[in-house]
Amino acid sequence: MIILMGIPSETPLRLLAEACAVKQIPYEFFNQRRQEHWTVEPDYNLIGDSILGNGDKRFRLNDCKGLYLRSMDHTEVPEYASSQNKKTINEMYTRLYQVLDAETSCKVVNAPSVQMSNNSKPYQSLIIKKHGLDIPDMCITNNEDEARGFLAKYKSAIYKSISGTRSIVKQVDEKSMQSLHKIKYCPVQFQEYVSGFNVRVHVVGYHAIATKICSDAVDYRYAHSEGKTTELEPFKMSDDVAEKCISLAHSLHLPFAGIDLMITNDGRTICFEVNPSPGYSYYELNTGQLISHALADYIGQGA
Repeated sequence: MIILMGIPSETPLRLLAEACAVKQIPYEFFNQRRQEHWTVEPDYNLIGDSILGNGDKRFRLNDCKGLYLRSMDHTEVPEYASSQNKKTINEMYTRLYQVLDAETSCKVVNAPSVQMSNNSKPYQSLIIKKHGLDIPDMCITNNEDEARGFLAKYKSAIYKSISGTRSIVKQVDEKSMQSLHKIKYCPVQFQEYVSGFNVRVHVVGYHAIATKICSDAVDYRYAHSEGKTTELEPFKMSDDVAEKCISLAHSLHLPFAGIDLMITNDGRTICFEVNPSPGYSYYELNTGQLISHALADYIGQGA
């Protein structure tokens, strides 16, 4: 049996539940909308003997083959605002994350602590380079003069957040240059603008599933809102790139990861970042690639 932890109606969790049903893999939901009813009884002598409860049933962690963690910030769950038990919920999550971060026979995808690498894009860039993938030339600064010096090197550049907070990638234009002095309040990541086509690689265990994305938008995720187009299709990448992606994901202790690449017009394979909790459903629903089935198989195999 595996545990699916998050909001059941969210598409990635729903698709995984459907895949488990097709494959006859028993599962139980920990519905985050009912987090007030969750319980954690930690056994700090043998973490695997810790007991998790979802309000209806209780499970010994080592009796579960795997656990898929796709929870949102618990303080942002709608029911949290009206709860009279905020302190109890907060303490429960502290115990939960301690238990899920420990080594047990239950395969946790992905443990809370290993997801933290996404909070620093510069840190990820260092790891990416170690695994043989290119990274774009970049400048992270809150100094206006330094930023202007970097931007002068390129005909075109983009800017984005350096943290795990989702941001829309934007191209540096005249309007943004007029606001450049504002970076003194917060460091910004500038990158050379590279052209080619995007590839999203979902690493699931020791498999890599690649999707080609062609778009006329700078950030294809927001193409529709800008009146532009995006097309997705399955992509056959080289064994060498696939192996590098798998190695990169596992070096970050992420057996399930979404890796963003670009195959540039001049033949480079550039890696932008590694997502530790990828919204894979967007790619699956647009291409028919059964990422959810691969994930169900991986988690269902247990440790």
